[in-house]
Amino acid sequence: MGSKNKRYMLVLLAFFVILIAGCARKAEEFQVEPQQEQAADTGILAVVSAPSQAHVYINSELKGETPLTLYNMPVGAYSVAIKKEGYVDFEKTVAVKVGRTEEVSAALAPLTTPKAVEEKKTAQEITPEDMPALPAKLNTINISKSFIIYFDFDKELFTNIATPTPDIFSSRYDTYVYFTAISPANILLVNKQIKDVKKEDCTKSKDVVANVYSGQTLCVRTREGIIAAVGGSWTTTPSELEWVVFS
Repeated sequence: MGSKNKRYMLVLLAFFVILIAGCARKAEEFQVEPQQEQAADTGILAVVSAPSQAHVYINSELKGETPLTLYNMPVGAYSVAIKKEGYVDFEKTVAVKVGRTEEVSAALAPLTTPKAVEEKKTAQEITPEDMPALPAKLNTINISKSFIIYFDFDKELFTNIATPTPDIFSSRYDTYVYFTAISPANILLVNKQIKDVKKEDCTKSKDVVANVYSGQTLCVRTREGIIAAVGGSWTTTPSELEWVVFS
């Protein structure tokens, strides 16, 4: 074969090599990456109790102790049970929604409290003759650093750790404060500034839970029958509450 024909064959071979390489590169560029499996829709479940350190069961499965926050919960209905030795079991069915936080707050009733005594304390009345005027000076408590606060008005203790005899406990949210009374204490929501609330406004306290927004006041009848009040005003998120005992 002549040198001219050899050169022609080499040029032709190089052309095919370049053509094949180019096709392979195009195939890589247009290759479609497999789509990643999309994560299932989830929400958040927050569980608190008074007293705390109670066992939390979700659909009969132990998940931990209160206070407990469970993230990435698939949406749907769940059976929540809160149990602590010496207290009556608490059970509730909740629905977890996409991107939302579902809160469960439980005030556990002691097993040792006689029902008759509890009903008597709940039904007792306070006469107007025994009601002094609201003190001029209100006390304050900072709630900005804790999600949960326990209130013991008789001992004037306010802490994020449960005391032996709390009257109520609160959960702080973006625009309001959620309160739960601990039996035999009970509460009443009043649409007044706390500086304008008098003892006679609180004589019919009988509720267990309440949402307190800016400008509202929560009346409290404590375990010992003392009348107290807590409330405040805020522009956006609650950070400080005022409280007073009327005794």
